[in-house]
Amino acid sequence: MQTFPLAAISAMPENDSPSMNLEEVRHNAYFYFIEAVATLAAEPATQCERMGDYNVAWEIKDGVLAGRYLAEWNLLRPQQREAILGLAKALDCLPAGALDGGHGREVNLQAMRHVAWVPLRAQAAEALAIFDAMTKINTDYFARNAA
Repeated sequence: MQTFPLAAISAMPENDSPSMNLEEVRHNAYFYFIEAVATLAAEPATQCERMGDYNVAWEIKDGVLAGRYLAEWNLLRPQQREAILGLAKALDCLPAGALDGGHGREVNLQAMRHVAWVPLRAQAAEALAIFDAMTKINTDYFARNAA
């Protein structure tokens, strides 16, 4: 049985919650990061739908930027670390107009159609491929541990 490589990483502190062990905390952190990357890679209408038409640009940006914590984990391959940091750097450079948002489809679609998001969608799709094996391990973990 293959184990999730992040389970052996000691950089992340223990969770105070008695209902979640360290391995589960790490799997959850990875799950939400990779979901944010997958949403970033999607087309604007899909992005808005996945994020509930509420502050879509900011929510995607925050979700992907949380990956900076994963980049500190020692067992990531250099290519994975570079993918995370590259996405973070690109997101940090987004112009204000690309981050407009609020509640509702139209305001969020307008923001997500900003030209600055186009290369980020492609970059996110490339990152998904880089993390493919780790995502499979993560998916298998949750399938084995479903309540």
